[in-house]
Formats: sequence, C-alpha cells, structure tokens
Amino acid sequence: MRGPVGKMVLVLSACGSVISALVIRRWGRRGALVVEAATTGLVVRDAALIAGGAPGRLRRVPALLLWLELGAGIAASALGLRPVLRRAPSGPPPGEDRLEVGRVAAVWTLFALHTVRFWLYLQPDRGRRP
Repeated sequence: MRGPVGKMVLVLSACGSVISALVIRRWGRRGALVVEAATTGLVVRDAALIAGGAPGRLRRVPALLLWLELGAGIAASALGLRPVLRRAPSGPPPGEDRLEVGRVAAVWTLFALHTVRFWLYLQPDRGRRP
C-alpha cells in the first residue's frame, strides 16, 4: 500500500485518537461503540498477524511495535467497554474519571504505535527482514 493510498491511511491513523474523541463526543454511547469496534478490530488484526508468524518476518523494531500495539489495543478495548455498556452518563466528568483517562491514554497509545509501525512499513526496506 504505497503511494497516495498509503499516505492517506497513514494520515487517518495519525488522526485516529482525535477522530475517536470527536466520535464519542458527538454520538455518545453509539460513538463509543464505533470506537470500540475500531480498537477491537485492530486487536484482532494484530493477534492474527502474530499468530501467523509476522514478528519472525519483521525487523526487530516493527516486530516489537506489533506486540506493543497488541497490548495497547487490548487495554483500549477493555477500557472502552465501560462507555459502551453505560446506559446514562453518571458520575464525575470524563476528565476526572481514572478509567476514562486510562481509556483515552490507551487509545492514543494504540494509534501512535499503529502510525509509527505503518510509517515504517511505507519506508523502503524498513519493515521486513531482508
């Protein structure tokens, strides 16, 4: 996925955390469900890559980033269940809730790792082992 399509995907990945926050702010629980689907989708994709032996075919840094991305995705998905399952907003504002802060941090970490890893894949001879 090189060229303009790869660059577009890279930009969308870099903006993933901001887009996630806007979707949740705009659509509330339904937006949280969309973000949960995106983070869970990344977890499933990363787990499939790891199960398929991708880390053995990658250079050291991209392989490490793949494992870290899986961990961040699991955290983001697990913490993202709470806003999806909550019926009505109650309790402290999102900025003061420790679990919400953790969810936001996990989503930011997930998309940051995904962006760096994808950027490495777009560089010639950076992702896969020779």
